[in-house]
Amino acid sequence: MRAPEPSLSRAGLSSLLIVLQVLVGLPLIQPTEHAAQAQLPEPVVWIAPLKTQGAAGLGLLSEKLEEAVNNQLVRSAVLQLTQQMKGMTVAAGESDPRVEQAETLRVAGKEAFLGGRFDEAQRKLTAALDLYNEGLASVNKVEVIAETLGYLGAAAAALGFDADAKDYFKRVVALMPDAEALDDYPPKTRKLFDKVKQKLLKKKKGVLKVMTVPDGATVRIDGIDRGKAPVTVKDLVRGHHYVQAADDEAGIAGMGIRVKGGGTRNITLTLEKTIGPKATQEADPGIVANLRRLAGEGKITSEFRDQAEAIASQTKADYVVVGDITPQGNNFVLRGYIYGVEQKQTAAFDELRFRADLASVFVQASAFATAVENAVKKFPFDKVVVGQIVVAAPVVTPPPTPPPVREPPPPTVVASAPPPRTPPPGLSTQPPPPPARTRPPEDEDDDGAWYGQWWVWTLVGVAVAGGAVAGGYLLSQDEPGGGNSFDAEVRW
Repeated sequence: MRAPEPSLSRAGLSSLLIVLQVLVGLPLIQPTEHAAQAQLPEPVVWIAPLKTQGAAGLGLLSEKLEEAVNNQLVRSAVLQLTQQMKGMTVAAGESDPRVEQAETLRVAGKEAFLGGRFDEAQRKLTAALDLYNEGLASVNKVEVIAETLGYLGAAAAALGFDADAKDYFKRVVALMPDAEALDDYPPKTRKLFDKVKQKLLKKKKGVLKVMTVPDGATVRIDGIDRGKAPVTVKDLVRGHHYVQAADDEAGIAGMGIRVKGGGTRNITLTLEKTIGPKATQEADPGIVANLRRLAGEGKITSEFRDQAEAIASQTKADYVVVGDITPQGNNFVLRGYIYGVEQKQTAAFDELRFRADLASVFVQASAFATAVENAVKKFPFDKVVVGQIVVAAPVVTPPPTPPPVREPPPPTVVASAPPPRTPPPGLSTQPPPPPARTRPPEDEDDDGAWYGQWWVWTLVGVAVAGGAVAGGYLLSQDEPGGGNSFDAEVRW
């Protein structure tokens, strides 16, 4: 028995689900959990306000659109909004989540390197190094930073970036002058490490003087206890070093510094009982208004980039998203742009059109939020803005594979030929080569055999020519409209 037809179309059901999802504020489909513990830090996205005044009802619709976009992105598994980035504080002596995440990424990056996945290794090790730097005051063993730098150098060398590899190896030697190249490095990379080490250790050493507030904190440089502040340490290898200070009452502090050869560097560390990243600022309203104006006018110029950079600096965002809603007939159009801070590029989203009803608004809000997620996963994508022109990235199509070239058969050499005859058109005047020899050597002198007579091959040629002509006629009859040509190949 046939089931009754549903009363609600599939498109209508999808729209209803999206509306319910936005109104309820809970995901109907739970987002997938992070696949691995060593997931890279999620990019931070700042989105300009979408609320717009103008045409009748546009203010309410744009407000609902902005609310729906934020509701979906707050639950995103691939990015974080700036309003989610609250200042994370860690008490002195407590476990620092940033260092824990760095440890996981370091191990995963090392495994990727050993597996030959050098791009992946570089990404994870770079993220680990950034997290170590952020939570330096809580790092117990600076050796893990040296190992991270070492594998970063080996990964850079494997990818062909020898200059980067040398810089990483220099930092390893500055931290641990007695360090040796790891056995996991390829022979060529070990030689590069040894060369960098020998050259760096011959250069002039530097001097570092460390003071703390309050005075008297225990100072460690590159993981080695150097006594109570103020501390002066001589004979430091030129380059990057890590300084940490701790006091049971005052708290802890950490700083990465660079020491020049032949000079003295003075630093002061202020101890705190709680540590963590500085709280993000609110974006300047004047800059936001100017950025939205430029987007509305389609002026994606250096001024747009500068304004986006300023907002990213204030909000600690990796990507800046701005959209503009304008009426178009009875509908509305949302045009959006995304600026990548690291890439220094702006890309354009596809235009989204919606009607003056909430169902249409919620559907397009979901589409816009999904477009933002896809953009941060792969940036820049296929619509990079150059000046005021949106340039679609060309699709690279591999050239077609040429057909195989068939070598012409070698010419048949005939010792003697029959009397010349006029062959039918299209047939060679050369007789076919003799059949493969299967007789023993004693039969090779049988010159009087019937197959050696000229009249036999003449009859064979006439028969083949007749067959070819007949076949061509039959093929032409099978062609639509009678056909005027055909392709045939005669093989002996």
